[in-house]
Amino acid sequence: MEEKRKHKRIMVLGMDIHGKMLYATDVNLLTISLGGASISLHKKLNIGSEYTLKVEYKDKVFSLKGVVVWEKLVDSEKDEKGETIPIYEVGLEFKDVLAEKGDELIDFIEAITVIETIKPRLRGTRVKIIKPVSSSIPDYYTSYNVINLSLGGMLIETDHAMKVDSKFQMEVIFPENKGLVECRGRVAFCSEIANKIPKSYNTGIEFVEMSKEGRSRLKEFIDSLEKSINNKSSK
Repeated sequence: MEEKRKHKRIMVLGMDIHGKMLYATDVNLLTISLGGASISLHKKLNIGSEYTLKVEYKDKVFSLKGVVVWEKLVDSEKDEKGETIPIYEVGLEFKDVLAEKGDELIDFIEAITVIETIKPRLRGTRVKIIKPVSSSIPDYYTSYNVINLSLGGMLIETDHAMKVDSKFQMEVIFPENKGLVECRGRVAFCSEIANKIPKSYNTGIEFVEMSKEGRSRLKEFIDSLEKSINNKSSK
């Protein structure tokens, strides 16, 4: 059965439309307070270095800057290939949280914990996380090529498989210095391209967050592509 799309997709392969995707290291949030947090992860962080802890819960996203004040190797486990990977626990001291996000973070802490206390005491109390919370530390960018594009999403080619329903901060970069659009994308599907070496994957991305300005810029670019295609076909 033919898939019905809300937005028409335009083939743009070969037009040098590409982008960048921000990858992040997943972390487990162990404890949190207004002063800092402890996390566990499979990557060693540097004491004294600043990192951004991104915490997602329901419809809220917090980006909290913190400095690593302690770090220790606590365990290890086997990955899917049977290789041993380390597990680290890290302590972060937040910067400028009270001035910027204090009340909002207090509400967040109360939502994910069960603690018999009043709000002012949370300023000095580190509480243990008892509900699952999606957390990550932004890590690095990777590039991709765009195969087709619409207002609702795009098909891109990546050099590695991506997990369905995972979400990423992304950029769609237009050719000839025509600008770019920043967005948040969700992986709708991912399939290996047959007989291609090195391995590559067709990955469908749904745009789930984009500013009004970004969407307007994307629409203007897509409209210009359609106009150019129509002009060529009429000749």
